Amino acid sequence: MGRLGHNIEAWIPVGVALLLAMVTLWLWRVVDGNGPLGQQALRHEPDLIMSDFQAQQLGEDGRVRYTLDALKMVHYPDDDTSHFETVLFTSYDPKSPPVAVRSERAVRSERRDEVVFTGHVVVTRQPAVDQPMTIMRTSILTAYPQRGLEKTDQPVVVDYGHDHLTANSMIIDNKTKVAQFTHAKILYHPPARHP
Repeated sequence: MGRLGHNIEAWIPVGVALLLAMVTLWLWRVVDGNGPLGQQALRHEPDLIMSDFQAQQLGEDGRVRYTLDALKMVHYPDDDTSHFETVLFTSYDPKSPPVAVRSERAVRSERRDEVVFTGHVVVTRQPAVDQPMTIMRTSILTAYPQRGLEKTDQPVVVDYGHDHLTANSMIIDNKTKVAQFTHAKILYHPPARHP
């Protein structure tokens, strides 16, 4: 093979590395949310489509902060939104049990620090030593990860162990550990008394 052939072969690993770097950059933008690369006017057309999408975000201590699994992910550069189908989002906090959010769809807006889960939204918090498993169901849930807020203006059903709560809306502040419900009704089962 001539000199040109050897030169092309030498550049193939560089080309592969550049391609991997580009894919890694897009994934990093989707997971970490650093905004678009350019500010030019763009049409609302996807620049990245992935099937069987999986992502993890690590904290400063190297532990997994959250995982995101979706059947499909589509990213739009004009408004820097990522659209997900068949979603499982799991949050890990060393001080509390894991929390998983399942939904049919979700849209993450990097600019607004907002994730909107829609379609049969189910939030499950695993039990702790002093708390039972909690399962919440609603049709729409909006989360603000950096602020630690979740809210919905749609009806909510919460099963806290054997107790059952229904409400017309909900706001949860994970930083202050305060939950607000409107028009709430609770079916409470007192703990069994031991003789």
